[in-house]
Amino acid sequence: MAFKKSFFTLLAGLAAGAAFGILYAPDKGWKTRARVKKAAENGFEDLKDNLGDLGAKAEEKAAEAKASIKDIRETLRTKGAEIKEGTRDLLIKQLERLESALKQAEAAAEESVGEQPDEQSSEA
Repeated sequence: MAFKKSFFTLLAGLAAGAAFGILYAPDKGWKTRARVKKAAENGFEDLKDNLGDLGAKAEEKAAEAKASIKDIRETLRTKGAEIKEGTRDLLIKQLERLESALKQAEAAAEESVGEQPDEQSSEA
């Protein structure tokens, strides 16, 4: 939720800055439009790069969490004779719930990365 809020704040700031720049620009209109277009393209590229980095970090953390869960589950299964049966089953169920939640978080992350705005070509 915080990402969406900051994203819309960024867009509002860009729009306000562009409007202010156009109103008070000392250059001719076509030069100003070219500068605004270039700034918007650079901002879009930066946004795409940041989203890609965020997605890569999320995938890395998810992989680490999966490995940890597998290790814990295997330890619990192999040392099951030392642990009371009820406690072992409870822990395995909790780990399965955690895996399920992790899969849902991964799916949500993939959807949010997939919702990147498409580049729109606009003529000035």
